[in-house]
Amino acid sequence: MRSGATLIVIREKGSNYIFGGFASEDWSMCPDFYGNSANFLFTIQPELRTYPSSRINDHYQYLNQGTQTLPNGLGMGGQLGYCGLWINPDFETGSSLAGPRCSTYTSPQLSKEAHFAIDSVEVWQVRRSPTESDDDDGEALTNGRGRRPKKSAMDAHPDAVALLEMANRKMYASTVRDPDLDLDTPGLERRSSDHEDDMEAILKRRHLNSPPPQYM
Repeated sequence: MRSGATLIVIREKGSNYIFGGFASEDWSMCPDFYGNSANFLFTIQPELRTYPSSRINDHYQYLNQGTQTLPNGLGMGGQLGYCGLWINPDFETGSSLAGPRCSTYTSPQLSKEAHFAIDSVEVWQVRRSPTESDDDDGEALTNGRGRRPKKSAMDAHPDAVALLEMANRKMYASTVRDPDLDLDTPGLERRSSDHEDDMEAILKRRHLNSPPPQYM
């Protein structure tokens, strides 16, 4: 399942509580926990808080379905049966049994009720899967000149971008692109043709804006 990095947002039925979790790795059917310390849990209402990994254990994310000897559902943090965030396979109910704190994310109970009904749930992909190629959609992403789009400072932090969008915060760096770095370039590598084009444009501007020569 090439889900990429995802943000799960849940609204609890019968309350104004909104909460969820961020998973930086692909979701896959597995009888064990997996993931990494970039994952976190969060609440949006009644207050905006994030709960990063405590690094006490590696129970970052869990997904299982159709088994009789293991719990079926989606979980993040804690232990099976006592997850910091758990969604049952019907996606209509769940639980947050972390009291007093989730061992994986140091989060308290996220929902108003420990066992809650789900009013709505959304899953946002905030970064493509590393196993997903650019040609999966039929064509490579380019900037119109046969090259990949330039990197922004926000590209490396999709989790922060998603939270800023939910909080309605302006992201000033979203349109700022590094002129020297392509997404498919492992290091800072200057293209000589780009450099020549830039210098030519600068010289033209200087020539057009320079005052006429003064003769004595």
